[in-house]
Amino acid sequence: MSGLRSIITQQSFELGDGFADVKEKIESDPKKYGHLKLGPDKKQIEYCTERIRPNRSEHRARIPILFLFSNPHPDSVRRGLFLSEPHSRTFWQRLFESDYFHMRKDAKINLECWDNKSTPEALGQLMLDAKYKSKFLLYFHCLWPIPTNQVADLKALFGSNRQLWEKFNEDSQKELAQLVKHEQIKHIVVFTGDVFNLITGTNKASYKGRRALIKHAIIDYLKDKNIKSYWEKVYFCHSKANFSNDVDVFLSLDTARKNVGKGMKKRYFTLAVDMILKEILQTKGGQD
Repeated sequence: MSGLRSIITQQSFELGDGFADVKEKIESDPKKYGHLKLGPDKKQIEYCTERIRPNRSEHRARIPILFLFSNPHPDSVRRGLFLSEPHSRTFWQRLFESDYFHMRKDAKINLECWDNKSTPEALGQLMLDAKYKSKFLLYFHCLWPIPTNQVADLKALFGSNRQLWEKFNEDSQKELAQLVKHEQIKHIVVFTGDVFNLITGTNKASYKGRRALIKHAIIDYLKDKNIKSYWEKVYFCHSKANFSNDVDVFLSLDTARKNVGKGMKKRYFTLAVDMILKEILQTKGGQD
């Protein structure tokens, strides 16, 4: 039953010998880490995180696809929904401006008039129940589940203990691989070069000019509609997952750039996502 599922879950991570150092950082900087808790007896960090896992058995005809983010923002966790903090919530407008995701008329959710309580609740339930029009079934997951304002804050928390950060990385990637295998997901969309490089084992997306190249490739595609040419220009946006050669990983534009292209019918962020979804459908022999 959908009512038994939740977006917000509680998790923990064993700190071992790194407990004292992490404890000091959390206690000395409550502005950054005050939402995290320590279990002194078990030497672990405890936190709430977020994920969206619809019931695939209810939507067998849809193509499961994973939107993979870096780590949660504490404000979105408090509100109960991915990307629900003020500077991020237009992500949902961009998503439903896509050619491949449409809000049903009975949803009664106004994304342009956001209510801090009712909108996250209604939108979260919509995503859990997958009550949107699409050939795709959307999963949301964070590679690093511990919430911080920035990824840099998370890395700083473990920064002085390389082994602890490596263990956290390994555990996070193992959880991702288990999710993908269990839900039979063959397509992952990521939004940062760091995450793309990490889960593909490549350094394709490491250079700063990639965002401009994606933008210009989109502009060219809108003129000539040549999808083959598009993917040749953004060759660095597609690779295989390092944990499974059956899983394709696509790099889209950063969510921080979701509103670039004001005045356009559709922003570059949405257009980049659409190009990925179009490619998935064509590769699977479907109609877009």
